Amino acid sequence: MQPRHRPAAGGRTWVPARPAEPLLRARFRPAGRTDLGGFRMRRFAQIGILGAIAFTFMYLDFPIPPFPPYLQYDPGDVPALIAGFALGPAAGVAVELLKGLLISLLRSGELGGPFGVFMNVLAGVTLVAVSGAYYRLEHTRRGAMRGLAFGIAATTAVMIAANVILTPVFYGLPRAQVIALVLPALLPFNLIKGVLNSLITFYVYKRVRAYFYDLGDRAAW
Repeated sequence: MQPRHRPAAGGRTWVPARPAEPLLRARFRPAGRTDLGGFRMRRFAQIGILGAIAFTFMYLDFPIPPFPPYLQYDPGDVPALIAGFALGPAAGVAVELLKGLLISLLRSGELGGPFGVFMNVLAGVTLVAVSGAYYRLEHTRRGAMRGLAFGIAATTAVMIAANVILTPVFYGLPRAQVIALVLPALLPFNLIKGVLNSLITFYVYKRVRAYFYDLGDRAAW
């Protein structure tokens, strides 16, 4: 088949027309996919920034009456949830781990030592991993809501089990005493904390997600 031609200006000479599709592909290809090293560096920088913000948010902690004073709310999981939605669950978990590392280095004594840091990271990782993983399966507003709900339920179950199993070992408390705190303290506190962090994330995420996306990678909501 002969190639398509077009007339040149001012004469009857015919020249081949340049196909537009390859040019369009090159024009709209995300920069991160043509430069894998730059893409990774941006991701590491985004995770580092969110991890530092998550650690800073830990200073905004306060008790929630009538729960025991050692059960304190903080919005430190919000940056990790944003990372889990915008960059994927692995990035969200990385933010939580970075936050835990910074706590261990700078604030471990204020959170009950290594065990307190471990429990904080365990709660955050569970919430972010479950929420982010489900959101990848259902990439919509409804999927985000369902993912957060599943994350809250999973975190509450994991933290109750971890407290009942591990707290008597690390603090020498009778296990029956810890079990007695499940209904009046551990269950409602973890639900309230998860709901508060999820509401903040749901409100903030749509306003900041564009800073973490590549060209052409947009959420459905």
